[in-house]
Amino acid sequence: MKYGIGPSINYMDKLKSYKQKWHFSINFFSVFLLVTFIPDVIGITPRLVIYPYWAVKGTLALLLIFNYKKKVYNLNLLEQLFVFTAFVYFINMFIDIFMQSYPIGIGSAFDLFSFLVSILIALSFRYDKDFCSNESFYTFIITLGIGLIIAFFLAQKSPPPLKGRFDANSTVNTINYGQMGCALCIIALYGLVNKTFKWSKLIFSLLFCLGALSIMKAGSRSPIVVLLVVTTIYTFARWGMLRGLLVSASLGLLVYLSLDFLVEIGQSVDSGLADRVVNALEKKETSGRDQIYANALRLFRESPLFGDFYLISSGIGRNGYPHNFFLEAFITTGLLGGIPFVIMTMIAFVKSYRLLLNGHKSSWIVLMFLQLLIYGMFSSALYSSQDFWALCLFVLSVPIKEEVRKKKRQRYPRESIAT
Repeated sequence: MKYGIGPSINYMDKLKSYKQKWHFSINFFSVFLLVTFIPDVIGITPRLVIYPYWAVKGTLALLLIFNYKKKVYNLNLLEQLFVFTAFVYFINMFIDIFMQSYPIGIGSAFDLFSFLVSILIALSFRYDKDFCSNESFYTFIITLGIGLIIAFFLAQKSPPPLKGRFDANSTVNTINYGQMGCALCIIALYGLVNKTFKWSKLIFSLLFCLGALSIMKAGSRSPIVVLLVVTTIYTFARWGMLRGLLVSASLGLLVYLSLDFLVEIGQSVDSGLADRVVNALEKKETSGRDQIYANALRLFRESPLFGDFYLISSGIGRNGYPHNFFLEAFITTGLLGGIPFVIMTMIAFVKSYRLLLNGHKSSWIVLMFLQLLIYGMFSSALYSSQDFWALCLFVLSVPIKEEVRKKKRQRYPRESIAT
């Protein structure tokens, strides 16, 4: 018996080390961004790298699920709500792709497979304190920072009709590139407030600037909105409504006073972001989203109970997604799946705010969830958003006792790099 203990302990130690350092980064933005440069550098099709990378992610997810400290089927009520919602979504996608009678000529079995992998990865992100470790935080911010530095120099102009916008590479488009910059800004702000080590203020400030520069380079407007909303939520949760309002107003004033400087920086990197923001404010330019929303609502009204199709089946935006998670849930699953999805998402949002309010160690991951949630309201597809599904389950699986701040625990303790 004693001969089997050593290897088993060594295996569990390696698994714990992986969770503490790499699992988050491998599945969210940072390592993926680094991997997507490989095809462009060596001159091969991206599929030869991206598909094996997803296979590795799925394998590692299975490994964590099978070794989870609880039995896989031992789910709390909120986790059960997540599984039910995902199951209803899967059934509707399956029917749409394999059994839908009318020949609309859209949809793909690969979309269904990707959704299954997304849920598999999500199940590997049931709450574990190892995911929130300092090692995980620093691995994420370092790898994301390196990836965005590379992207700044290797970025490619987006294809027509997009003007003044850049893709990080042939795989990461302008919107995702901008969201990666937004993620770095959010995490850098969190580190600036909560992490302490020598030169921490300078380093996190520079990382924030790198994230902001990446947003400008990408030229997508959505990261600006997401950054503003998430930052406002965080300041309110951390400092209270009054102080949070003052902090948000101060940051807004700082940005306003720096507008000319920011515009010059944007122009220096051939970004059309400033013009796009002006068009949105003055001309109410929405890239057609208002028309897509109206069409999606029409499709839902025509099939309110079970939904229409997981993609827009006709009209404006055909063969695309509605650019809103809630609308997408309702046109895909109808009231049957749409209502549980809204309930699940709202509960996750409230839990997120409570975790931020109480300075939980997972706050930086919670901020990433809020980014993906806000982003999903106008610029993302629910069926392919592995990041949203995974972090939604992560938040839902946090035990209730973890949400409640103990009386003797200092709210928002400063953390050193050595902790």
